[in-house]
Amino acid sequence: RVAVMASPSLGQHLIPSSFVHKARKNVSELTEPKHAGWGEVVVIKDAAFDVLEEAPHHKLGELYATSICGNDITGSCFFVTGAILSAAGIFAPVGAILAACTLWLYRWVYTEAVTALPFNGGIYNILLNTVRSKKVAGLVATLTMLSYIATTVVSAISAGQYMISIADPNPKDQHTRDVDNEHVIYIAIALIVAFAILKLFGMSESAVVAAGMFIFHLTTMAILWVSAVVYCIMPHGEHGVFGKMVENLKFNAEYTFQDHTPVLSDMVMGFASAMLGVSGFESSANFVEEQAEGVFPKTLRNMWVAVTILNISFSVLCLCCTKLDELKPEADYSLAYLGKVTAGDWLKLWVSIDAFIVLAAAVLTSYVGIGGLASRMGGDRVLPMAFMTRDQVPTILFGAICIALVLSVNGNSQKLGACYTFAFLVVMILFAMSLFVLQTKRPKLPRAMQNNPVIPALAALLVLIALITSIVSNASVLPVFALYWGVLLFVVGGFMYRLKLVQFLAHLARLCRCCPSGYLERSSRRIRQEASVVYFTKSANICRLNKALMYVRQNEDTDHVRVVHVFEDEKRIPKNLVSCVGILDTIYPSVKVDLMFIQGTFGPAVIQNLSVKLGIPPNLMFITCPTSQEFNRRLENLKGVRVITGYEEEDALEESVMMSFADLNMGDKGLPSPGRSLATGEDGAGVSISALLAAGVARAEEWGRDSSTPVAGASGGFGVSVELGETSVPSGNTGGLSAGALGSL
Repeated sequence: RVAVMASPSLGQHLIPSSFVHKARKNVSELTEPKHAGWGEVVVIKDAAFDVLEEAPHHKLGELYATSICGNDITGSCFFVTGAILSAAGIFAPVGAILAACTLWLYRWVYTEAVTALPFNGGIYNILLNTVRSKKVAGLVATLTMLSYIATTVVSAISAGQYMISIADPNPKDQHTRDVDNEHVIYIAIALIVAFAILKLFGMSESAVVAAGMFIFHLTTMAILWVSAVVYCIMPHGEHGVFGKMVENLKFNAEYTFQDHTPVLSDMVMGFASAMLGVSGFESSANFVEEQAEGVFPKTLRNMWVAVTILNISFSVLCLCCTKLDELKPEADYSLAYLGKVTAGDWLKLWVSIDAFIVLAAAVLTSYVGIGGLASRMGGDRVLPMAFMTRDQVPTILFGAICIALVLSVNGNSQKLGACYTFAFLVVMILFAMSLFVLQTKRPKLPRAMQNNPVIPALAALLVLIALITSIVSNASVLPVFALYWGVLLFVVGGFMYRLKLVQFLAHLARLCRCCPSGYLERSSRRIRQEASVVYFTKSANICRLNKALMYVRQNEDTDHVRVVHVFEDEKRIPKNLVSCVGILDTIYPSVKVDLMFIQGTFGPAVIQNLSVKLGIPPNLMFITCPTSQEFNRRLENLKGVRVITGYEEEDALEESVMMSFADLNMGDKGLPSPGRSLATGEDGAGVSISALLAAGVARAEEWGRDSSTPVAGASGGFGVSVELGETSVPSGNTGGLSAGALGSL
């Protein structure tokens, strides 16, 4: 028989049968070093929870936010237009239209997902707050990292190639091309370094530069568009009005059909190529915290309108103004060639300069996106904490990796571009699938809109078609993609599993007996003790509390959990909360579980002050799925807390699902009525904080604005004595739970 020994006056009470097997398994662990110690009950009343002053943080408006991500997605027309025409011929506009329709679907997918969870990180943030494994979210985030790295390298090299073509547009021999390739590498490295320095100056300064580039690019595209339309309309020699356009369209149709490839195949190939033109659409979700309220959906709308107009119209205009056999050799510089045909060398030069500028701006987009993602992952302990506290760390490290990659590919970005295609399309598919998880796991989470499941399903299907087509077309690049992704998985996975790795090495050291294991064991303890986590609870739902503890044990390298209940009125404190937390503290000896009662109103001020007092970042504070639309309770205003459990009807669970031992009539055993125990008020409803303090179950702390000072000498806790047969394992502190919490048990 497993029994919990309470004070002599309360007698002996059996553990509920559902916990017997866990107690039996864990009794022997109480004396092992992994036992983290018994938790305690802390009461904080009349705390001064004011919103702390922060450094001024200017949010980005619609123009600046759109410019940062818009340079990437609108700049893609320089290389996508030629790719679509080469792949689909006369059917190129069909591929561009399908890509625009796909992006229209993703506009609503991103709107719902990101407005429900408005934090940096994109798909990483969605998975982190919906799935039970933080490691899954971290490993998926490596695909986003790979896409940003590839975007930076490919854009920098392409910009360098445009710069060389501007400086010397004449045909070159092999030796001259080799020399030019060296210059391309130097230009690419210079761009990566320059935008790293700009990013270090701050987000606002970067946004101003991005806005200037974006406006210049759209102006150039408008001039090129007008020039091409006028060229189609004007008569040329023996051709009358629209005569040249009709001639080119007839030739391009014959040129396309001479290959005798199926029409559907041409359309699918054109669609797969056109999907490269939507790269950058996901970037806005990775710095959503830097955007003003309501700006994010507008950035999605603006990007969709811009890329739809540019990619469709220029694929049509190229077919109307040029012949495919002449355009294909110039596919990499298709828009510059279009400018030369329609207006002359001056417009070709202008378009080439614009291409250099906007491709360089795509490097800045990558810096901003990777900065937001790395900061979020650093706060969640998926990456080192320095990635969140010091913005310079991810910026400098990212720049160094990109420079090394530029040197390793020796200025040839073709294979890396295919790797980017794979990573980007996989991320898009997973984002649509993650929306299904969000709708099923967090259905009550407030959001700007809720999609019909058909929208994400159709979006994922279309992108899957593009991904399969790209893999078939670039099958030889798959080993390169696996290599790059494998390196990122190794780095990120190594940090996430660092505790298990250190423990494994320490175990090997003890077995070998030839090398000291003390340092490794100290490192293991330091990792577990470097930061605790907080779980905010509204009720004494032991099922949900147990889920929270299981989540922490599975995902966080810590041995200390603080369960926090914020109350305004003592009468509304769940009367079984002390008992439930005490049971869980006993079940999980490797985790110290504290219970904190904080008087106040739950909101940003409590989270902010708790983070400062305890030294725990808001990323490591967990909550149940919120449902309130009130300003102080909306998720975007809660400083980045993580949602780890779904919404449930609290009152229904309290009364009908969870068995409340405090309501059992145990008077026939000579025990005091649980409704009158020290843990509850005189009316049996709520918790008497004064009784907990007087009985030594809890200790009081007074939190002012600048300090945290204990004012009560009592050191309350959950210590119990567990008796198994003839063996009794002392707890070390038997005063806390026995008098108050176990009275109701």
